[in-house]
Amino acid sequence: MTSGAGRAARAPAAAVRVRRARLADAPRLAAVMRAAVRGVPAGTYPARTLAAWGALPALYHAWAMTAGGETVLVAERGGAVLGYAALRGAELTALFVRPSAARRGVASALLARVEARARRRGVARLRVDAAKSGVAFYRAQGFTGRRTVRVPLPGGALVAVRMAKRL
Repeated sequence: MTSGAGRAARAPAAAVRVRRARLADAPRLAAVMRAAVRGVPAGTYPARTLAAWGALPALYHAWAMTAGGETVLVAERGGAVLGYAALRGAELTALFVRPSAARRGVASALLARVEARARRRGVARLRVDAAKSGVAFYRAQGFTGRRTVRVPLPGGALVAVRMAKRL
């Protein structure tokens, strides 16, 4: 499940470095996710859903990178993690960017790297269950789809839109 920011465009930031995440990054991934979820526009989801979504601990991210089978990429500048993306098979399972780095090309850079990695692995169609706040971003990136799905969360579910893109 992925998020996006609904803010006005900002000037592009200095280039970011995208690299493969390490287990030691798990706490920073959790912090980015919490910040991104807190930045979801008011009224998009009930407060209870946002609280559950943003509460996934660093242990979850460490599990995702190991037993969960996800390849996680981080975008950083000056050692600070600005965002991350995760790929499992043909599914983009996460794409989160700190609100302070939103609309500066960080999400687009992460998505481009995920798509390239997926192509190298023979994926012909990349799928994502996009949070409502991220649908416009994915449409702008060439994803299509309208089917509503429920993504499980601790104590509930996140309503998302199933989208896909031919690679």
